Amino acid sequence: MLSDLLDLTATKIAVAVWWFALGAAVGSFLNVVVYRLPEGLSLVHPASHCPRCKHPIRWRDNVPVLGWIVLAGRCRDCGAAISPRYPLVEAVTATMFLVVAWVEGISGTNLPQRPWPAVDSIVFRALTPGESLGVAAYHLLLLSTLLPAALIEYDRRPLPARLAIPALVLGAGLPLVWPHLRPVPAIVPRPGFGLASGPAFDGVLGLIDGLAGLGVGMALGLAAWRFVGPRDRLGLALGPACVGLFLGWQAGAAIAVPVLALHAAMRPLARRYPRVEATSPGVWLWLATWGWILAWEPLLRAVSACGEAAWPFCLR
Repeated sequence: MLSDLLDLTATKIAVAVWWFALGAAVGSFLNVVVYRLPEGLSLVHPASHCPRCKHPIRWRDNVPVLGWIVLAGRCRDCGAAISPRYPLVEAVTATMFLVVAWVEGISGTNLPQRPWPAVDSIVFRALTPGESLGVAAYHLLLLSTLLPAALIEYDRRPLPARLAIPALVLGAGLPLVWPHLRPVPAIVPRPGFGLASGPAFDGVLGLIDGLAGLGVGMALGLAAWRFVGPRDRLGLALGPACVGLFLGWQAGAAIAVPVLALHAAMRPLARRYPRVEATSPGVWLWLATWGWILAWEPLLRAVSACGEAAWPFCLR
C-alpha cells in the first residue's frame, strides 16, 4: 500500500497539483460561505470585498493563500487586518483535496471493493481509475460540507439548514446512477439477483444504501438532542445524516457514535471553558469523517473476519 502511495509519475504529480489548486479555490469559496450564509447574504453578490472599507478585492489579491501572504495580512486599500484564518482554511481545504484525491483516486489504495451479486456468487470488482476519482470527488463534497458547518459552529453562529441542501441532494441522487460511489452497501443481495443487473437494479441498490445511511445517521443525531442546547441541534441532525448518506450506515454509525459520545462528555467542561464547546461536535465530526475516508480499507481489515456471513462489514 505504501509503495502505491509513493509511486510518483509526471502524470500523477500533475493531477495532484490540479487537485491541490482546486481545493484552494474551494477553500476560498468556503470562507465566503462561512461568513455570508449565517447572515442570509448572497454567496455570489456582491463580489469579495473588504468588510471595513468595502473596496472590491483585486483578482491578484484574491489568489488563495498567496494573496494573503503578498498583502502581509492587510487590506491593500485601508490597511485593515485580514484574519489569518482565511489562508488557513484555504490551505487546509487544498491539503484535504490533495490527500483524498491521492489516496482514493490517484493511487486507489484504500477503498474496499463493493460486492456485486452474480448468478451463483458474490463478485468483488475493483474500481476503474475514473470510478476511483469519482468516489474521491463524492467524498470531498461531503467533507466540503462538514468543514464550513464546523467553522460556523465554532464561531457560535446559527447553522443554516440550506448549507446541507447540495450535499443531501447530490449525496442521495448520484448513487442512484453510480452505486459504486458507496463501496460498502447497506445489504448484500443474495446470489442470483445479478440476473436483474442494469440501470434500474443499480438505482434500487443506491436507493436502499441511501435510505439506510440517512436513516441511521439522522436517528443517532436526533437521539443526541437531549444532551445539547438549541444551538447544536441542527448540526447534530444534519451532520451524521450526511455522513451516513455518503458513506453508508455502517460508517455513519462508527463515526457518529464516538463523536456524539465525546460531545456529551465535554458538555460539563463547556460550562467552565466555553471554547471547549465550540470545538464539538462539528469539528470532531469533520476530522473523524476525514480520518475514516483515508483509512477505510485498513479499518475494515482490522475489524472484519472475512467471510460472506460477516457482510456488510467484511472486506475481501
